Amino acid sequence: MTTGSLSTPARKRTSQVAVGVAVGIGVVLLVAGLGGGYFLGSYLAKTTTPTVDITETGSTLLEPMMAIWGPAYTNTVNSHVVVSVTGGGSGQGQSESEAGSIDIGASDAYTTTTVGVVDVPVAISSQLVVYNLGTTLNKDHLNLNGTMVAEIFEGNLCGATPGAAIDWNCGLIQAANPSVTLPATAITPVVRSDSSGDTDLISTYCDMSYKGWTYGNSTKAFINTVPPNAKTGDGNAGILSQLVNITGGVGYVGISYLSQIEKDGLGWANLGDNYANSYLGGDVAVNASATANYIAWSIKDVSEDANLSLSRLNYAADGLALNMVLGGSPAGATTWSVGGGGTNPTATDPTPYPDANLEYSLIKTSPSDPAHQAYVVAFEEWVISYGNAHSYVSQVNFVALTPQLQGLDLEALSEVHIAN
Repeated sequence: MTTGSLSTPARKRTSQVAVGVAVGIGVVLLVAGLGGGYFLGSYLAKTTTPTVDITETGSTLLEPMMAIWGPAYTNTVNSHVVVSVTGGGSGQGQSESEAGSIDIGASDAYTTTTVGVVDVPVAISSQLVVYNLGTTLNKDHLNLNGTMVAEIFEGNLCGATPGAAIDWNCGLIQAANPSVTLPATAITPVVRSDSSGDTDLISTYCDMSYKGWTYGNSTKAFINTVPPNAKTGDGNAGILSQLVNITGGVGYVGISYLSQIEKDGLGWANLGDNYANSYLGGDVAVNASATANYIAWSIKDVSEDANLSLSRLNYAADGLALNMVLGGSPAGATTWSVGGGGTNPTATDPTPYPDANLEYSLIKTSPSDPAHQAYVVAFEEWVISYGNAHSYVSQVNFVALTPQLQGLDLEALSEVHIAN
């Protein structure tokens, strides 16, 4: 992944380390995080001053969650603190947090090139590949793998010449959906027009699945070169507004918009894991012992993918740059997947949803106003701990941070300079 600019944040692909079962070691790491110079709640509810405004902008995937956390914090912890939430895309969150023009930048991607900003994971999210094929087929949850999704965006699915029309009943999609009669309806890809963490996620999935991928994996993958026959939309809402009006459209949308997807009557795909990412579209696995697995989105299966990813977290080397796409394994980890692929299912985690991710808050470590930054850190403390309660994260179909990540978050927050 390109690392030369803010708008193309690198998603480090960490090597596997023997850290044990993620949740099993979580309590120990949480204690380590607390013992490393940071105490949960150390700045909570300490102001009786006039209203303090904490500004947040960036990821539209994280925006609905922040819009819940902000008022909850004001109502239950500190009525003098108000969190103002806006979208704009992960790229905007990255650039404005570095510039110091906002307090919290929201990003779906880790930012290794951002100087003076700490990345703090605040929840575990995921992404859907959403399509519009009419009421009946939208309910079927078609099977699509990373190879097919990549070739749809490349414009060469089923051997098509880029720019030529490709229909949904193309042989590769039909082979992966043998019980469904697919229509001869042209496929219209819909991509983000803004710098987007969601684009980073889908392009990473494609890059790790298909060796012919040419767009790279970044927040700006589709901005300079729009895929053949594609339409564009600004933010997750923009993708959805396009898909509602395009029969045959397919795009990518963050899971926090699931209720809107259902309201609009759109469908979303079961996504292929590493075993499904064969050149033949998943109907025949390249490795004789492998079977094609298409994973339906669920909280359980997102959690499985997160567990596999966390087993490969090398915090000492990479910090919290944790790739959760396809289980977090480096591309090239397997020999039979065309693009390199990711982690294969295990007996413990047999159905990991392949397109999961961490949501990050980006916070200045040396702010111009440390006293104000104390309120920002207090809010982040609450988000990491109490804000990750099921009653909050389930409202947008997120998964709570593990104790392991909570502990490491607190260590990361200890880098922020605040007034005592």
